[in-house]
Amino acid sequence: MQIDRYLKRYQPIIYQTFTNSLKKKTLSHAYLLVGNPGTPLLETATFLAKTILCDDPSPLACCNCITCLRIDSDNYPDVITLDGSKETIKKDDVLNIETRFEKTAFETKGIMIYIIHLVENMTIEAVNSMLKFIEEPEAEVYAFLTTNNINNVLPTIVSRCQTLNLKSADRKDIIKEAVEYGIEQEDAELLSYFYNDAELIFDLLKEGDEKDNYYISKKAVNELIETLDNGTFKDAIYYAQKEIVPLVKTKEEMRFFVDLLSEIFEDLLNLKCNREIVLKSYVNILTSLSNKLPHIEESLSEILKQRNLVNMNVNIPLQIDHLILYIVKE
Repeated sequence: MQIDRYLKRYQPIIYQTFTNSLKKKTLSHAYLLVGNPGTPLLETATFLAKTILCDDPSPLACCNCITCLRIDSDNYPDVITLDGSKETIKKDDVLNIETRFEKTAFETKGIMIYIIHLVENMTIEAVNSMLKFIEEPEAEVYAFLTTNNINNVLPTIVSRCQTLNLKSADRKDIIKEAVEYGIEQEDAELLSYFYNDAELIFDLLKEGDEKDNYYISKKAVNELIETLDNGTFKDAIYYAQKEIVPLVKTKEEMRFFVDLLSEIFEDLLNLKCNREIVLKSYVNILTSLSNKLPHIEESLSEILKQRNLVNMNVNIPLQIDHLILYIVKE
């Protein structure tokens, strides 16, 4: 993804703010990037970190020099990333950063940077460990923290960071641009929920594990809603146990499965409330399901609740069973 292009187009304030700070040498030692789900928070944080270290910035990271390429390949020892979207961040993870940054930088630039993606997914112990570290930064240590909800971040952390707010682009624009990239309409609509940039959608569907995780989860969700529409609720329970449980096996697949399911139920709720839907490719089946499924709003709340539990090593087959039983209960 060309983050430089993305920032210029969708986040001009952040682009200009960081550019001015670089020119004036007034960079903050800690930044908090705030954006709704789908905004490229981690990608932006990594890009800004690369900018500080880039061999040939113009004015932000070139993304082509040896340093930028090493950071991209996770081969730059003075940049450490903790990703709260994949695992809950624990105290030991933070202590490992602190221990590493107490020592001299490996690289000659002498600058060390840590990125913590989705700080709301840190344990209380991890947050407490980070507080002193962020309060008393070393001269050449920089932090980039990200969050989907600033209200879930301790005020003591927020107060010690410069906050950069990423605006969400209109999903209609993202979908239209993704289709122009050659993405199928259905995939563009579904993935606009996860990625607030058409280029990110295009990159996802080119290759790699994330593409496979998405297609597996999409197949599971599509077959589930078809069963809910065409059969009895009892059929849906049987189908989930027989087909979906063996299909959705990893945390990554489960995250996609729950998120795709939440998209479906958000649009079911939109239909119930006579609002415009995003998933126009699904309009027929959604219209049918909106008249069949009980307690759509409560089901959506439970789906979102279960999404927060995915990182906590909950048993995936039991979690899927629980969700389906909740959705079809009278």
